[in-house]
Amino acid sequence: MSKKPNILMIYADQMRYDCMGCSGNPDVKTPNIDRLAQEGVCFDEAFTSYPLCTPFRASLLTGKYAHEAGLYSNHFPINTDQPSLAPYLNSIGYQSGYIGKWHLFGGPKPGFVPPGPDRMGFDHFVGYNRGHQYMDAIFYRDTDQPYHCKRYEPDFQTDHAIEFMDKVQSESDDPFYAYICFGPPHFPMDMPENWRNMYDPDAITLPKGTPNPELQKRRTQERTLLDFDGDDRFGERSKADKIEGQDREIETEQQIRKFVAEYYGMISNIDFNVGRLLSWLDAKGLAEDTLVIFFSDHGDMLGQHGSYCGLKRQAYRSSAHVPLMVRYPGKVAQNKRVSSLVDVAVDTMPTLLEVCGLEVPKDVQGRSYLSLLRDGPDTATRDHVQYQVMKADFGGRPERHVKPERGIRTPEWLYVRKKDRPLYLFDQINDPDEVFNLVDDPAYATVQAELDARVLANMAETGDGWDLEMDFPPPGYMTHAEAHQHLLTTIKPAAIEVL
Repeated sequence: MSKKPNILMIYADQMRYDCMGCSGNPDVKTPNIDRLAQEGVCFDEAFTSYPLCTPFRASLLTGKYAHEAGLYSNHFPINTDQPSLAPYLNSIGYQSGYIGKWHLFGGPKPGFVPPGPDRMGFDHFVGYNRGHQYMDAIFYRDTDQPYHCKRYEPDFQTDHAIEFMDKVQSESDDPFYAYICFGPPHFPMDMPENWRNMYDPDAITLPKGTPNPELQKRRTQERTLLDFDGDDRFGERSKADKIEGQDREIETEQQIRKFVAEYYGMISNIDFNVGRLLSWLDAKGLAEDTLVIFFSDHGDMLGQHGSYCGLKRQAYRSSAHVPLMVRYPGKVAQNKRVSSLVDVAVDTMPTLLEVCGLEVPKDVQGRSYLSLLRDGPDTATRDHVQYQVMKADFGGRPERHVKPERGIRTPEWLYVRKKDRPLYLFDQINDPDEVFNLVDDPAYATVQAELDARVLANMAETGDGWDLEMDFPPPGYMTHAEAHQHLLTTIKPAAIEVL
């Protein structure tokens, strides 16, 4: 791959692997995403080591695990004084553009991300720091002047991405690196009515094991503030209610069906905009010269395992199993399905560097999956994917004090533990839906001990530790109520209205 390709990265926030036609979903319509799978490589066992927005974004740009990149949770700012993807590509002639939600600048919501180091090398930027206001969106360009658009956010973000790519290819011979980060299908379920009503809730097939009233009752009692990672889909609640975790009623089957149907509607809109991007490449004669990569940061539990719709930050497939498709006609395989494990979070950055002929820095912890993109049988680049999150431990206090939860996923097993106890052991061959927890079952003691040792070895090798702790809130954090008030009184009155 001597010629440097244009690069188009398409990121759908909170999209599960099994919610595409090409992954076998019988209901959701995704013809353009399916086209990427047919014309390129589709990874059937792609996972994210940290299934949460901000840590994933940090890993994607640095190629390092979240603790090494310095971000354990949402709403904290990234240390920009570390090597990352855009500056490497800029150094070999790329023009880089970012469109959408950034979520690496800390507390501000929606938040202006100033040019310079805080944009981590992207020299063109149309977006905002964080938030999900799809029908009433604020975004920024190169100054702190806010712009207000009432069109559906993914639609106008696609316009901005096309505008950037068109400008680069028409005014120079430089390759472009365009990175578009859609907010949907992340809740809230805010969308035009044609997408909202695209699927009949009564006609869809619910994920296996949904709903489970007994598990849901137990989960309701166990929930903690950190589960609600700052994106409250039911609206602002009092701090006391959040801490007690008693304000959320157990979701009925009909409530789950409605959520899933609207979730599918959002996915179909993302698919529509993927089609617009591919059609633009075709019309400009750039399809053969452009590497397109489609992926997500994590899934959505959709009520499985007794959880609520909208939950992530879990080791289950529902949360950690994500789409990953790569198309680069004539340079990577066509209509190839890869069953080898890949960690989208840390493995994508070194892959793109290798595609572009750049040396992968020594501090990058991910492994390039370039070899899996070629024709021929798979040569696995890794035999496991790590799992790491920080989970809340209140100790009777209202602040978030997050503690490590770590695990390992192999082709055969999923094992998860905390510092003081094991949590899950699932047989991936005989129980792929992860229903029967075998942890501490004497019949699997040897397997559990081996996996436990591998978790500890991974932690030692990657500089991870059980003593990590992050106090909440970070500097500049805004609650939903504070952010909403700031939006109404300060941001929107100063915004320029755009179509």
